[in-house]
Amino acid sequence: MRPQSAPLRLIAMRLEVAELETVVRAANIVEGWRLTVHHHDGRAPDQIATWLKFRGQDSAHMTTVYRRATEKPLTLTHSIPPERYQAFVKGARQLGFDKLDDPLNIPWIGADLWLLERAAGGFHHDVILVPDRAEGAHAALIALLRDHLKEALRAVNP
Repeated sequence: MRPQSAPLRLIAMRLEVAELETVVRAANIVEGWRLTVHHHDGRAPDQIATWLKFRGQDSAHMTTVYRRATEKPLTLTHSIPPERYQAFVKGARQLGFDKLDDPLNIPWIGADLWLLERAAGGFHHDVILVPDRAEGAHAALIALLRDHLKEALRAVNP
């Protein structure tokens, strides 16, 4: 774990969501992706979307957990059709996600922050994204998420 991603990883701890590396160790999981979203201005609650590719299944299964102030977290589930899952994975590979670094000069205050992670077997990689200021491969990753995995970005009212 890189220290830069620690503030975003705390969201998962608060929501009691297991680390992605732990989740993908299950025998029937091929790979997992996770997007943690922090809205800096509180317009929507923090959220964590985890989508998993199970062995022998074409679609991916997504679970999104939303932080709520007065109740237990809200959890929604979705099935991601194979064509959208494959398009996202192909695009992320073409962008070199597994070797992509965080952007320079991450604004820790006053900007929405996303943490995109991928894990498979013993492999884990994550990248911090700043949607309002992204350029190059980071902007392309955000576009992939918006085009193919809208469920991961859907905000709910607190």
